[in-house]
Amino acid sequence: MKRELKIYASIVVCAMPLVYCCYVLLFWLLASAALGQWALPGIHDPKVFLFGFPSTLGLILMLSSLSVAPLVLYLGHRRGKFAIHALAYGTRLILAIVLFGLDIQKITTWIAD
Repeated sequence: MKRELKIYASIVVCAMPLVYCCYVLLFWLLASAALGQWALPGIHDPKVFLFGFPSTLGLILMLSSLSVAPLVLYLGHRRGKFAIHALAYGTRLILAIVLFGLDIQKITTWIAD
């Protein structure tokens, strides 16, 4: 039981940057559906949806996806798979940065608005 818990914890913390990307995409799609058109930066403020709760949750996820790195390294050390954990987290973080850098449909600009 403890072994499986460590495996699931490792998967979750290594995937945090992509969890944040998926959350932002889902939030943008739901906001666009509520508006009846694509949510655009400068026109539609993400902080007005549901009293700003989704925007605040997005901020918390963003901060946790960056601050979870020491936990990733700790779990990797505890499980004896330090290099695998560091590589998994690093590739997911780089992928998240690339996805946000592409700014598809101006989602990144909208969430930062």
